[in-house]
Amino acid sequence: MRWHPILAADEPEPGQWHLRDAYDREYGRVVIVRLDGAVRYRAEFRGDLLGYATTLRGACEHVHAAFVRSHGPAPFAGYPAFDSYRR
Repeated sequence: MRWHPILAADEPEPGQWHLRDAYDREYGRVVIVRLDGAVRYRAEFRGDLLGYATTLRGACEHVHAAFVRSHGPAPFAGYPAFDSYRR
C-alpha cells in the first residue's frame, strides 16, 4: 500500500476532512458540498480556497500539494536588476 494525502486526514464530522501534519497541526480542510446540484469537494489550504474537486482523493491531493509547495522557495520573482550596481 502506498501513502496518500487522504491518510493525513481525519473526519471529525461527516463530510468534513481535516488534513494534519506530523505535529498534528491542521494545514488543510476538505468539505463535501453541492455546487449547482452536483457533489463537489471544497479544498482549502490554511483557510484559503484552492478550488473544487470531483473526488475526495483529488481534493486531498490538491491541498497536500499546496502544503508541500509551502515548504519551498517562493515563486520566481524575476532576476535582480544589476544595472544600478557600481564599484
